Amino acid sequence: MIQRPSTSILFLSAFALMFACNRKNTSTDAPSVWNKVKIDFSRIDENGLAGPPDGKVAVNYEFCIPAEEKLLSEVKKIDSSIQPYKGSKGRVGCQSNQWLLIGSTHQKNHRRVIYELAKLPYVQQIHETYFE
Repeated sequence: MIQRPSTSILFLSAFALMFACNRKNTSTDAPSVWNKVKIDFSRIDENGLAGPPDGKVAVNYEFCIPAEEKLLSEVKKIDSSIQPYKGSKGRVGCQSNQWLLIGSTHQKNHRRVIYELAKLPYVQQIHETYFE
């Protein structure tokens, strides 16, 4: 007599397969994109915070983009934490035809957000910001 799998086993198998197919594969990240990012992620937790347990803070980062509203809109779609500082050079040394943008790691999927920003062809580098 042939034994058939139960309905619940079939359902669970189908659900697991569906979930596995929908996961984003981060192993295909281009190393050249990550080379543009100058942030020490080893000290940042899953919530995008760094520091001792009783004093965790967000890590801010900065980069330059060409001074165009459409590019600023594109960046803000990727990272809603972005604040533009038009006319400021920042530590990264934005040129007069560029805008300084500052974002925060205190957001969901902060590493993926930063990767997507670094992937933009007009973003040359992303550096950690130190406010003084």
